[in-house]
Amino acid sequence: MLFTSPLYLIFLAVVVLLYWNLPTRFRVACLLVASYVFYMCWSPPHGLLYGPLILLDSFYFYWLSRAMIRWPQFKQRILIFGITTELCLLGYFKYANFLAQTSEAILRFFHWPGHAVQFDIFLPLAISFTNFVLISYLIDVYRGKEQPDPSFVRFAAYVAFFPHLIAGPIVRASELLHQFDHAPRFDINRLAQGIHRFCTGFFLKVFVADLLAVYVDLIFGQPHLQAFNTSWIAVYSFSIQLFCDFFGYTLMAQGSALLLGYTLPENFNAPYFARNMSEFWQRWHISLSRWLRDYLYIPLGGNRNGRFNTYRNLFITMGLGGLWHGASWNFVIWGLLNGLFLCLFKAARHFKITRFLPELMAMLITFHAVCFTRVFFRAKTFDDALHMLNAMLNPFHWQRLSEPIGTVEAGHNFLSPESALLIVITFLGLHALIRYFQPRLHHPLWREAGIATAYGVFLYCLITLGGQSSQQFIYFQF
Repeated sequence: MLFTSPLYLIFLAVVVLLYWNLPTRFRVACLLVASYVFYMCWSPPHGLLYGPLILLDSFYFYWLSRAMIRWPQFKQRILIFGITTELCLLGYFKYANFLAQTSEAILRFFHWPGHAVQFDIFLPLAISFTNFVLISYLIDVYRGKEQPDPSFVRFAAYVAFFPHLIAGPIVRASELLHQFDHAPRFDINRLAQGIHRFCTGFFLKVFVADLLAVYVDLIFGQPHLQAFNTSWIAVYSFSIQLFCDFFGYTLMAQGSALLLGYTLPENFNAPYFARNMSEFWQRWHISLSRWLRDYLYIPLGGNRNGRFNTYRNLFITMGLGGLWHGASWNFVIWGLLNGLFLCLFKAARHFKITRFLPELMAMLITFHAVCFTRVFFRAKTFDDALHMLNAMLNPFHWQRLSEPIGTVEAGHNFLSPESALLIVITFLGLHALIRYFQPRLHHPLWREAGIATAYGVFLYCLITLGGQSSQQFIYFQF
């Protein structure tokens, strides 16, 4: 039930109508039931199997949080036990085969006998995001920032709230659970804002991200055939595709929540206009960046105890953040590269090198550093990533854009490099204009015009899309 599918639109309309017509005391229960229907209808029969797993996991953490208050002398042990069991659950579903393959590679390297056992495991959808929500809740209860919620129904609805369940934002109890304490009132302005966000996200996903995906899939599917220009266009295209795909999902999630009277936190803030890597991670996937900072980087020591420890903590945090994204060494390398660029920025700021960079130059350097790391994020294998990097770092090998690039399978659409580059430049230009004029767009006239435009574009998308199926959101695999 993708956000871009007609089935989800019907589901959302039914839930919204039912929610606002129910008595207040039944609304949270309605959200809980709707969230599990949404989840278990995703990919049957796996959804039917793993829906109860998330419910049991929620009950387990609900019980642990209450046990901390009941037996405060054991709350540290309860915390350690809860986090350990949750990570073991995540490790089994997400990293069992990765560890087996890594063990086999080590055995081959030392010429030792043995081979890895492959496990037939279906990764439950949303397990990584649910893992973060539950762990942060238990830590906040341990730190005294949160009190255990007395209602399991309310807590379970917070964990499984369907707009953010699959790919975030990673919502803390203070950002959503407390909204359940006071039933929202129907607000036509909030409803209009929800429609506006949902329509905008729909457009970014279907008419930017999915369109660029055609070219990106072709190039990254045949990296050994690429030249300097085609490889860079592909990396630029993937960076815009990833942003529009994930930002589009976030907008649709926020819009869905607003239709029900709830507000989800912002997850993006024009990240490609960041002037350094530190600022980029304050603007990109904000809920994940805050989670890594508050529950991993700061407990490791943060930027205390000297520069060496700061650099070490950055590498550990970003390396684990990369591993969280996927069970592959490519993601670990991607995380470590981000850690390296963060360390280089901190070193440059320490020696006051950054003050000599004009703002536009700083933005361009940061954008290209992000694009460079994205090669490992997108490539299927390490060898594919090396082929792409070899093409990107060889300015003497150019290819005429009018020439065919690799082979296109029969029946598949083709997007030319020129078209992909035009979409990238147009998107960045429009994004810059919107960011520049954003303060003026809060006027009621602009807001009403924006809602009307978004709704019109949404209808156009539905008519144009017709029976075609949209691609799955990229972050669903994490």
